Amino acid sequence: MRAHAIAVGWFLCVACAPTLPRGFTEERSAAERAYAAGRYDEAAEHWAKAEAAAQRRRDQTEARYRRAAALRRAGRHQDARRLLDELERTRPRSSRAARAAFDRADIEIQVGNAERGWRELEEAIRKYPRSGPALTALTRLARQREERAGAEAALSLLADVARTGGGAELREQAHYQRARLLERLGRDHEALSAYLDSAARFPYPEGALWDDSLHAASLLEEKLGRPDRAIAHLERMLREKEPSSLKQGSYERPRYAAARYRVAELYRDRIGDKPRAVREFRRVWDEHPTSLLKDDALWQAARLEHDRGEAGAACKLMKVLVSEAPDSRFAACASALCPSVRPAQGECHAYVLRELGPSKDE
Repeated sequence: MRAHAIAVGWFLCVACAPTLPRGFTEERSAAERAYAAGRYDEAAEHWAKAEAAAQRRRDQTEARYRRAAALRRAGRHQDARRLLDELERTRPRSSRAARAAFDRADIEIQVGNAERGWRELEEAIRKYPRSGPALTALTRLARQREERAGAEAALSLLADVARTGGGAELREQAHYQRARLLERLGRDHEALSAYLDSAARFPYPEGALWDDSLHAASLLEEKLGRPDRAIAHLERMLREKEPSSLKQGSYERPRYAAARYRVAELYRDRIGDKPRAVREFRRVWDEHPTSLLKDDALWQAARLEHDRGEAGAACKLMKVLVSEAPDSRFAACASALCPSVRPAQGECHAYVLRELGPSKDE
């Protein structure tokens, strides 16, 4: 019954799918072949014919946009701009209106009308803050503003967009970029406040740069000599690690495993709490099973135990590594930390042993 229901559903979807006019599909295919071969004028002609043959407004819009792109590649910038103007100003607004506005600004910058082009780019960012190109355009505009008028001008632009930029994603990007620029200028305390403000305004899970902001804040705290605060920011990030609905795994953001690993390093190197560092390294292995850092973490935990004279604990960790991650570069060197453990097959690389420092026999 279930297979029958799936088959019926598939048939209904196919039956309801719109049938494109043959003339449109033929011209579209010809245009794509010509464009791929670098025959841009020919591609533009085929797209014009495809637009004329299209019956749906969406297909007409797409054909016109692709025609403008081909004309631009052919060096016919004025013709391309005319089509982009039409796409951006058509009412009701076309699906390519935002992209057309950004492309039009790019053309002006490309052909030497830089002042007009940058002005149009800023207008497009503010007019279409939720569009895909807006984020990249903001980065370009801030860089250009800094090069032309200095860092303060770029900071002012980013602060203004962060305050009035429209879409939440664009405003978050502006907050984060402003913090990065402050950090690059060496204004660490201001940058730290800006990163933390960004994380507070755009929290998990909506904030796409939330974890990046907390990571950057932790680096600045360490730089300013406050490792305890650096750890606090990382732990704040890791508290949001959610278990998945599956029996194993979790909803991992890319920085989670690295954050736990860095917590361990801070306890080891900056605070000097070796037992706590061991526990934190072990948590990387236990809580982030898909991370590339997990075998590094177990090796570091075993190194700490070995250096502290806890031979039994080091051996226990090496047994786990050899058993569960035999392909790890560290598994072949397990006997260096626990002579009673039979290492995994493979070469124990010299650079791994060098990291352990001179042996007691040397």
